[in-house]
Amino acid sequence: MTLRLRLSTAAAAVSLAAFGVVGVSASPASADPATCFGYTGEFNETGARFVDWIYGPDECFGVAPSGSIWHTWAGAGGWKEMPGNGHAYAIFDAFENSAGKSIKVITANDTFYCSYLDYATNTWGAWYRTYTDHC
Repeated sequence: MTLRLRLSTAAAAVSLAAFGVVGVSASPASADPATCFGYTGEFNETGARFVDWIYGPDECFGVAPSGSIWHTWAGAGGWKEMPGNGHAYAIFDAFENSAGKSIKVITANDTFYCSYLDYATNTWGAWYRTYTDHC
């Protein structure tokens, strides 16, 4: 699992760099800075992940050294903690359809959780445990 996460972090760094919105350190550390949409935050060694949403504004997600989950987007004014008091080790995946979007995280003990944003209400829901490939 560690290799998979390291590859995901490397892929995230490439994606973010390709969009010119972030610099992510690949070296393990307790807090690595990441800049996305001009906002800099401190994240654990998994860095931050850029998501190119189809129906909503692009967004970046990251996990702080404390495990709290953060996100930002153009015009957000900075990094915002995700609602629902979720904690994780890394951002694992992102999903979207015309009704909404979801983010999937993994904890240090390999447990997966998701949060879903309904486009009609523009509100993130509570974190819930998932056992499937999707949210």
